[in-house]
Amino acid sequence: METEAINVNQGSSDETDRSALKMPAPRWQVAEVVEVIAETKETTALRIAVPEPREFVSGQYYNIRIPVEGRPRPIQRAYSIASSPFPQFNVVEFGIKEMEGGLVSPVLAKQIAVGDTLEVRGPYGTFVWSEDKGGPLLLVAAGSGVVPFMSMIRYSKAKGLSVPMHLLFASKSAEYVIYGQELKDLEAELDWLSVTHTFTRDSGHPGSRYHRRIDQEMVTELMYESQAKLAYSCGPPEMVKMCEAVLVDLGMDPQSVYSEKYD
Repeated sequence: METEAINVNQGSSDETDRSALKMPAPRWQVAEVVEVIAETKETTALRIAVPEPREFVSGQYYNIRIPVEGRPRPIQRAYSIASSPFPQFNVVEFGIKEMEGGLVSPVLAKQIAVGDTLEVRGPYGTFVWSEDKGGPLLLVAAGSGVVPFMSMIRYSKAKGLSVPMHLLFASKSAEYVIYGQELKDLEAELDWLSVTHTFTRDSGHPGSRYHRRIDQEMVTELMYESQAKLAYSCGPPEMVKMCEAVLVDLGMDPQSVYSEKYD
């Protein structure tokens, strides 16, 4: 069974994405890796220069494919975009978490260097946010599920927006917090951003408000604290399903609850 982390936009497909935007299908491009950043022991940020860039919306993803020994055709996986589409979108960043047993993520996370090239195609997806959707927002992420939310936060900062965002972020421990230092700096700088951590394997760390997996109690507390009108959750299917149910039960319009699952 494939264990690669794959972001899936619920209720969408490549065909519906293109139809909604009335755009021709993206084609495969050969993009150059221009920066490699070690985020955590198991996560790497890759920044690539796309030769024919297409404007995207925060929350969307690209497909990346690579040749794999023993396989007759390249293997492709979907990876969410972490960078902001504003002020430029020709350099795109992906947060890649190495998944044990994966075919693609170990290569991207540990073996890719500046100057290498990758085949990419995109953007795709309807798990998106821009200022026209409004807020306040509750963002719920587990592990690499934070990647599309980084795009939303970075975009909001770049545009000078002030829509309140509250991020609930589950990590194994402090050293595994993806974009940890950047999130800390952004929270200190931006009065519209709040970040709540929960560490699942570090019960005594003072930097974490909670010390368990995301559950109904957390979502309920932060829903009320944030006074959210929109909610986005990204992570394992069971977490996303729980978030959807809790938020709707609390009275949020189902059309204002967005989810993206990865397996």
